[in-house]
Amino acid sequence: MRFARGSLVFSYGLFSIAAQALLFREFITAFEGNDISVGIFFSSWFLWVGAGAILVRKAKGFAERLVGNIEFLFLAYLPAFVLQAALIIHARQLAGVESYALWSIRDILTASAIVNAPISIVTGMLFPAACRWAGSDRAAQGGGLAVSRVYTLEAAGSFVGGAGVTVLLGLGVDSARIFLILSLVVTLSVLLVRLARSKKWLWGLAPLFIIFCLMAGADKALTRHVQVIKWRQLLGAGAPAGSFQTAQSAYLYGVYRDQWISVCGGGVAEALPDESSAGQIAATVLCQNPDAENVLVIGSGLGLCRQLLRLPQIETVTWTHCDSEYVRKIGEIVPAELRITDDRLHLLAGDIRSVLKKERRSFDTVILNLPDATSSVLNRYYTLEFYYLLKDSLGPDGVLAVRIAGGENILGTELVNLGASMKLTLESVFSELVLVPGEDTWFIASDSHDITGEPGRLRDRFASIEGAGRVFTPEALLSVYLPDRAASALKSYCDTDLPEEYLINRDARPLTPLWSLLLAAKQSGAPAARLIKNLVPAGPLPFLIPVLIYVILRSVYIWKSSQAGEPSGFDSSFLVFSAGAAGIGAVIVLMYLYQTRFGSLYLHIGIVSSLFMAGAAAGAASIRCLSTERRAIRAEILLFAAIILHSVTLCAIAFLPGEYWSHTTFAIAFIVCGFCAGCYFPIAARQMADCGFETGRTGSRLEAADHLGAAAGGAVTSLALVPVLGAGATLLGFVILIVANAVPAAIKALWRKEALSLDSSRLRLRGAGYCLFGVGASIILCSNLLAGVGARLRPSLPQHSVRALAGGSSVEQKSAVIAGNARGIDYFD
Repeated sequence: MRFARGSLVFSYGLFSIAAQALLFREFITAFEGNDISVGIFFSSWFLWVGAGAILVRKAKGFAERLVGNIEFLFLAYLPAFVLQAALIIHARQLAGVESYALWSIRDILTASAIVNAPISIVTGMLFPAACRWAGSDRAAQGGGLAVSRVYTLEAAGSFVGGAGVTVLLGLGVDSARIFLILSLVVTLSVLLVRLARSKKWLWGLAPLFIIFCLMAGADKALTRHVQVIKWRQLLGAGAPAGSFQTAQSAYLYGVYRDQWISVCGGGVAEALPDESSAGQIAATVLCQNPDAENVLVIGSGLGLCRQLLRLPQIETVTWTHCDSEYVRKIGEIVPAELRITDDRLHLLAGDIRSVLKKERRSFDTVILNLPDATSSVLNRYYTLEFYYLLKDSLGPDGVLAVRIAGGENILGTELVNLGASMKLTLESVFSELVLVPGEDTWFIASDSHDITGEPGRLRDRFASIEGAGRVFTPEALLSVYLPDRAASALKSYCDTDLPEEYLINRDARPLTPLWSLLLAAKQSGAPAARLIKNLVPAGPLPFLIPVLIYVILRSVYIWKSSQAGEPSGFDSSFLVFSAGAAGIGAVIVLMYLYQTRFGSLYLHIGIVSSLFMAGAAAGAASIRCLSTERRAIRAEILLFAAIILHSVTLCAIAFLPGEYWSHTTFAIAFIVCGFCAGCYFPIAARQMADCGFETGRTGSRLEAADHLGAAAGGAVTSLALVPVLGAGATLLGFVILIVANAVPAAIKALWRKEALSLDSSRLRLRGAGYCLFGVGASIILCSNLLAGVGARLRPSLPQHSVRALAGGSSVEQKSAVIAGNARGIDYFD
């Protein structure tokens, strides 16, 4: 029976992490794949896991029924997965957001809270139920060891599940087939438990039915149905002709309104033929360097490459994409009449950053035609480090053209910040800069003094190119280059309301998550945009102040408490809470660094999770081994050792230079971070077991604390820490959070006083008083700090917006005090 129990717990970890990997792929596709949605996915996932654990802890009768029928709860995974996949696919319809509209923060949070509930709630209820179930095993050596044993087995199953789903996806197995394989694992585990209990062979019908579905090809029919739904969600009608998958994304392709298109992530990746817009881009760039012979195109550019190859002077056109496999696979499926057969076209299937570092190449012109940089996958092509790589690959008079989102008339504050960041980053690398305004704004950068924004000269230059008329009408350049609008846009970029030192985009300090966050906040009408802007120059203090106040108040509380009364599990719960926050926060930072270095996690999210869980399993097993009666080590010593190891690990990751990161380095980092995070759970379980807490209560309480901490860590890391502080400073902040657990533990060890439970009304009032004082002090200090920073920033309505709104009227800035409020405001008359 013990083997059957262990296999069920192992399968629980395997299914939960494999399901997470599959659903994550659907989630980032539905939610545009930006860094905000990645953090919110994990945050909402862990939030519901914690809610499920709390439900089991509060409802004791319900928990007992779950323990008696745990295999039925495990089987609930199957309909929960189907329901959650359907909710994610239809997330936009549920939120009332059109396929072409930008998600607001409010819509993302609301939709993610709904769609991530089914699997997560089942997962949260399973862990404490499994702890009670394992605790009934006579071989279990105490409640704390039963909890740590379940945690270790679950983590080991998670490693196998994450690695297995990654291998299957890499082999081209579709998600529907993988789900059927996982269902087979689930039903076989349940069958094993039922056979050990009652010898009822009828339970074997479930795995036989799943095997029949696999053999009948039910997964192929389901996959095709889902593809048709996604195609119609974006385009409204029709069906895709087929699909293909890369390590970074899944694509659908077909014919729509006489154009052959490929679709990815809720948008069109390629549209052929597209002579008008592709010809304009080619003319816009070539007129700056009419003698260009070797051109590099990065991004969506099959139509652009076709237009460039119409010019006899072009010797080579090298085409690459942010998805390194895309250029090879798209060439295999494009219809024959649209396929480029010109030998001058060179397809570069590798990562362009890695290629430029290893090989010395020379281009006359580089065209960066990528979608808006809404994620770290795309942000890696807009950083200072990448522009230096491109500069080294350009000839003496080489030209770089970069596209960003713009505006035909008035530029909003967020678009101004984006343009200002692009301008300052390019000016840090190149000496000359020309702006081409419009809905798609182009920055032309070079060290050549020949680039200009004068429409007449550029028209003549382009007209001098042999065959230019077949690409674009030279006279039309007079309506592309508009000096007055370009000067106005550049002036707006100079009037941005953020200091210049916070506008240069670097690999280690990404600005893309910040601009995405500000734009999404503005779309939702939330006041978060103003708050985030104030957080940027405020630095880490607003995040550190609450932690420091907690350490002081908790230390005072422990020091003043007497030894009478029952011991409390508060410190154990906070230890697991902070470990969960730091653990998932470090994973999100590592995910960002990985995507900056190698690209999307679309395929590798499973192996990332499995490596982290493998480390967690090893960490939990190590502490569990050291906690046995034969070699028992004091919990305080184990805690201090874990904190030191975790702090050193996070500091090493924060200060490791970018050039030292490789796949091996990332694998080690994920494993060691998991190892450190896994150490705390058995320590906390042992502390609570020593205090006399029942096994099921310990499991549910720590499970809830772990996943609520992970939810908080995921949300704060993606929505505030990485956008505001950058990757390195975020990791150092987690070091401080983890070290905060050492101070109360040291005081308890030195004074030998146990913290009290808050069962009595007197202790509840005392604890509430400490909490309220801490919250109030944090709010007062942080609000005054942010208010002071806001006062030093420029007005929230920049001068360029004032001029645009006022037209030809004279403008005067004034101040006033609101009646009955005593609040001062600045306004323009």
